[in-house]
Amino acid sequence: MAEEKKTVDSVEKIDVEKIMDEIRQEIREKGYDASMLSFQDVDGEDELPLGQEEKFRLEELERRVQEASLRAEVPWYYQAEGSLPVRLMKKVIRKLIRFAYVPIVENQNRENQVLAQSLRQLLAYVKEQQERVEILEKRLEAVEDGKQAEH
Repeated sequence: MAEEKKTVDSVEKIDVEKIMDEIRQEIREKGYDASMLSFQDVDGEDELPLGQEEKFRLEELERRVQEASLRAEVPWYYQAEGSLPVRLMKKVIRKLIRFAYVPIVENQNRENQVLAQSLRQLLAYVKEQQERVEILEKRLEAVEDGKQAEH
């Protein structure tokens, strides 16, 4: 019981501000700046991150749905590259973990396919609604034109 008390007391005495000051000092010493500490370009793609697009564009949705459909299938096997010893080691490792790796990839592929199918359904719904809106706008214009002709 006394040992547990010591552990709790020692946790309470940690000076978080001192640790943060040490981290800040290390950052200054190494010459890091805000741009180096950003995670925005970790992915390496030139496209905007998700959530950046504010205005709906049907063409963009169609492109994204097509991309999701094309990328739904993730292969579990890739040709081993490198020197002969490296390739052999990669093949041995692949065989050792195949029993666990392949089912995970297959499950992910099923999830990806369901998601891609759902996105295609949503796209079809959006297009259908867009057509209905266009029809209703034309009908509204006709009604408004008819009322203006009466006045």
